[in-house]
Amino acid sequence: MKKRNLTLALLVMVVATLVSVAIVSCKKEDTVAPTGQHAAKAAFTPPQVDDMNAYLKDFKQRMQSAAKGDGQTLSLDEAAWHLASMANFEFANANVKCDDIRFDTLYTHINVSNGGILMSDLSLAYEKISTNIEKFFDGLTLYNKHFRFINAFIFEDGRVVIPLLTTFSRDSKNLNDNCWFFEDEWLANDTCYKYFNDDLPYPASTVGRVKLETALNLFESHQTVTTPSHDVIYYTPTSDTTLYYRYNIDPYGSPCYLNSRLFANNTYLNMNIKSIICYLFDSALGKGYELCPSGENVVSWGIEYLIEEPFQQYHEKLWKEHYQLTIYYGLKHGGSLPGSNVE
Repeated sequence: MKKRNLTLALLVMVVATLVSVAIVSCKKEDTVAPTGQHAAKAAFTPPQVDDMNAYLKDFKQRMQSAAKGDGQTLSLDEAAWHLASMANFEFANANVKCDDIRFDTLYTHINVSNGGILMSDLSLAYEKISTNIEKFFDGLTLYNKHFRFINAFIFEDGRVVIPLLTTFSRDSKNLNDNCWFFEDEWLANDTCYKYFNDDLPYPASTVGRVKLETALNLFESHQTVTTPSHDVIYYTPTSDTTLYYRYNIDPYGSPCYLNSRLFANNTYLNMNIKSIICYLFDSALGKGYELCPSGENVVSWGIEYLIEEPFQQYHEKLWKEHYQLTIYYGLKHGGSLPGSNVE
């Protein structure tokens, strides 16, 4: 009887042990996540299609027709790839001859939801990006300009960075002189000497601004004088345009910040501009006549000295001083002085 009880006891112990092992094993398996459950998402692989043009056209149509909150979501990499690809399809052309290139960056923001981007939000972002790209391109005063490549990066906080590569040609002007108004460097320097022949320093905020503004208006007055002297010439105002240094870039390089055609400086305030005043004079005259509406005349010039704080979106750290140039246009009329007896 004892032997039987002992046998039963041993059997119970064995069964209990097996049950115990089975339970522990099950619990151990439960603590291990299925393969890849917590792993990072796989990198986006661009679609392999025979007709990329057709694919991008179709995608853009689907993107624009997506209703807000329709639930269709793209990963950040997938959204960035489509932004860049659509932008290159619509704006870029790498099949052009060029001899120079410039690098620029645009910035915007997109709504990121749970680590992804809804198609409707992607559509809004692309509309904004397209507008910014067009405005940037239109503002480039470059010859034979083309976007070579447009890229896109989207960050988890919604920041969108758009690097731009723009090719252009330098053969629209003589590189030996780079004059914008005068025929050559000799004529430019000779004319400058008539207006800037003193030995005084030209601080940008005071003497420099006044000297340049005076020279521009005097030059215009000298251009207006005709014979006979008893003829009267007067103008009626028509329009004006104000130029900002960031949007008027010299593709050949300039002595100013960002290669601007207008005075701009980010080294120290109230710079002495005596050494660059001839460049500023020629550049301003060139701009004024280039933008003059057909049938009208340049009648006067105004220069405002401004100080600008650093722009975070451009990653700037230094304050800048610059000129804002306003050009006034008008229609020219003629007549005779009273008592001149001129028919």
